[in-house]
Amino acid sequence: MSVRILLRLWASALLTVLVIIITAFFFLSDGQVFFAPRLPPGFPSIPTTSGFAAPRDNLWKDLSESEVINVLQYLHTVPNTLNLTAALNATLRDNFVQGIQLARPPKTSVQSFIHGTTKAAPPRWARVAIHHGTSDEVYWDEYLVGPLPVTSVTEIQPVKYPHRHHLDHARNLVPDALSFKKWPYSVAREVADITQDLLGSTINDGEELFGLDHDKLELSFRDPWMEDGHILRWCSFQRAGTKAEAGTLLPQGLYVKLDTTTRNPDNWKVLHWYYNGRLYNSSEEFRAAWRSPGFEKLPPNYDGAWTTIEDFSTTQEPSREKSAPIMIQPEGPRYHVDREQQYISWMGFTFYWAFAQATGITLFDVRFRDEQIMYELGLQEALAQYAGNDPMQGAVAYLDSFFGMGRAMFELVPGYDCPAYAEFLDTIIYDAERSQRRHKTICLFEYTADYPLQRHTTSFYVTVSRNTYLVLRTTAVVGNYDYTVDYIFYLDGSIEVKVRASGYIQGAYYIPGESEKYGYRVHDQFASSMHDHVINFKADLDVLGTSNTLMKVDVEPWTESFPWSEGEALPTMGLRRTPIEIECGLNWTANSQSMYIVLDTESTNAWGEMRGYRIMPGSGMGTPAHLTFNGSRTLGKAASWALEDLWVTRQKDDEERSASPRNAFNTDSPMVDFSHYLDGENIEQQDLVIWFNLGNHHVPHSGDIPNTLQHTSASSIIFSPFNFHDRDASRASSQGVRLELPVRNRDTLSSALINYFGHHHQKGLLLREVSR
Repeated sequence: MSVRILLRLWASALLTVLVIIITAFFFLSDGQVFFAPRLPPGFPSIPTTSGFAAPRDNLWKDLSESEVINVLQYLHTVPNTLNLTAALNATLRDNFVQGIQLARPPKTSVQSFIHGTTKAAPPRWARVAIHHGTSDEVYWDEYLVGPLPVTSVTEIQPVKYPHRHHLDHARNLVPDALSFKKWPYSVAREVADITQDLLGSTINDGEELFGLDHDKLELSFRDPWMEDGHILRWCSFQRAGTKAEAGTLLPQGLYVKLDTTTRNPDNWKVLHWYYNGRLYNSSEEFRAAWRSPGFEKLPPNYDGAWTTIEDFSTTQEPSREKSAPIMIQPEGPRYHVDREQQYISWMGFTFYWAFAQATGITLFDVRFRDEQIMYELGLQEALAQYAGNDPMQGAVAYLDSFFGMGRAMFELVPGYDCPAYAEFLDTIIYDAERSQRRHKTICLFEYTADYPLQRHTTSFYVTVSRNTYLVLRTTAVVGNYDYTVDYIFYLDGSIEVKVRASGYIQGAYYIPGESEKYGYRVHDQFASSMHDHVINFKADLDVLGTSNTLMKVDVEPWTESFPWSEGEALPTMGLRRTPIEIECGLNWTANSQSMYIVLDTESTNAWGEMRGYRIMPGSGMGTPAHLTFNGSRTLGKAASWALEDLWVTRQKDDEERSASPRNAFNTDSPMVDFSHYLDGENIEQQDLVIWFNLGNHHVPHSGDIPNTLQHTSASSIIFSPFNFHDRDASRASSQGVRLELPVRNRDTLSSALINYFGHHHQKGLLLREVSR
């Protein structure tokens, strides 16, 4: 069974046994330790940044364990209508606490505190997800509990979704996760003679994940969907793959469609089989066709060395055995961290970070040299939508916050995921009334690029500055993909948000003449499947305050006559500045001929120019992508944010996120429908939110086998100061050198004069005699 589907079943049931299975499936258990590579002699130990304190409490930091216990005791002892069973004793037919986290305070309620005009922090509330399993229709509800700590005034109230107040719960289309696994396996066992003949194997028993026969078959599921009151889903037969790693590379070209309406498996039935381009309306029809003369059999898709990532042989490039260059941190970190308050300071930047199970890391109150830049910056949703000619690839789409981009963060490997000297931070998840500490899920480090921040050469001197930046990094392992998210801070005040993906692609069984429409043949019976990655972020910019305007500056060709052109109109170009007046979606323009700048129109620099931050595509594959096509029946209304490159809306406290993890099973009536956020409001000199997308149109090729490489899948956006300062702000913090070049004066040659600004390592520069 594919990792994504196991995760969905786990997220639905949240039984302890499934949690253990999923964790093992990732091959990373809670508390597992990775060892850093041995450091060379003389390499300094990693210093700490103890003694540094945040200026105020982190209002967005998740609940402490004591707060969680406090809330759970309240829910189980105070009279209410939830009819809860303790999670340890609960079954899927009970009501139990599925998850608990901080309900982040509304922005308007924290402004006076974070700006120091009041010392009273807003009250803390918990957001509690409840699995309701006592009714025939299983659903999730969310409630707010607070204020905390629990007192006589503490109350419980339902969460109200923005613009969707008539919705009070999200339906769970996998009401019995265990049966949803067992029953399809029984269907596969009923056709074991057919699969043995066609695919050379039969289904694994479906009961155990450990010790699976990797040459036997597993089932991969599309997400269920509702149609005319029925819960439907397609299943694909695939080989398990060695240690269940490469199942998404091993589809077998056999599919079955199931009706799993109601909670009783006795009511479930097989609707269709699909094989070699033909649809069969029952198991009996498929079996009769299989027995008929002339039935065409396709060759199986076998596992083998081609799916293996590592090469431990010594017969490859011999230079691989020599040491590669590594970065070091000779004198310890130049950043400062308050671990308790999750607060970071570096080279003029300060910010808080917070963690959520659905979305991972979010930054708050981002400032540069104590001036406001952003209130909030963080991941919202990650989408992958596929195309192909079979029932899986042709309609499958994933909304990954359902799996939990935060809960899928596992331990980073020092020296590989991050430099060995990086600082590592932990996260805690609260799941079914228990806590799990995930070690080293975040890393923080300074790094020097292999290219300078600036350089210039003249006949008289050379000046070069080191390009050093700060990185806050996480990796979320969601099914077959590992998503690495970087928040990168540069010396000039720029911030880059970057996403890279790696892992096994999901592809299709190769059908000559058909598969080529959607990808490339990359093995004997395996073809790649084109798909869109669209990863949505929220940037609540507060450039010098909450009153901002988004300005579009177009680079346009035109003709103009000048006094010196003697009446002739000359072809040239110029700037057209247009403020965006109404909430809308925007796309990056052809030839990059438009700039988007968030300005405070009432604040100017020393030269009279309005101060702002520009939003622009960063480094990576190219312009970040949005969905190729609209109208996906699978996505419904759940991902309208993915239809444009970026959006601008007016900030509202109840429009906290662009999506909900509950959207995945409620796509036609999602809990959060982003399209309602655009309601025609004027946005000039208002509190603006930019919702932007990263990602790419991924058309995998042979180089994606066995794994997609991160440098070919990167996508980023940069927020960069634009007339924000009077000059380049990095001059005060960058390190570099100015070489006054030697000058020949008749028969003598002067020596070079070397001036360093900032710290200099004597071994870092090799000077050679310059002759004329």
